Amino acid sequence: MDIRFTIRDCCIVDIPSIADHRGVISVMDKELPFCVKRIFWLHHITEGKDRGAHALLDSTEIIVAVHGSFAVDLDDAVDKTCVILDSPEKGLIIRPGVWFRTHSYENDGVTLVIAEDEYSRDKYTYDYEEFRRLRGLS
Repeated sequence: MDIRFTIRDCCIVDIPSIADHRGVISVMDKELPFCVKRIFWLHHITEGKDRGAHALLDSTEIIVAVHGSFAVDLDDAVDKTCVILDSPEKGLIIRPGVWFRTHSYENDGVTLVIAEDEYSRDKYTYDYEEFRRLRGLS
């Protein structure tokens, strides 16, 4: 696992948006810090349930609340914080080696995820104690 990153390396980025009488278009291209290999979205999340609860071992993702809102817990095994995403004009960059979990979905919250890598089970850790060991803390 890449442990160079902490929660301080996970940051909100502005997504350029253009509005006119028809509505708003939001676009990410040159703002992306990586080549995109996978895009997916989470929707119709059951009330009181969460998603995520894992760490990326060596890749980066950006998550966006394209509808509604939700909270994102970030944890680097030393520090923790919670970020609220509630605008399709903001994205949260999540770096490798940071545990994260989304929860508290409101107003039919939809999470868009833009990923640097294709999915492979061995590119994640879903076990918090293993995560702490990989960070060198257990």
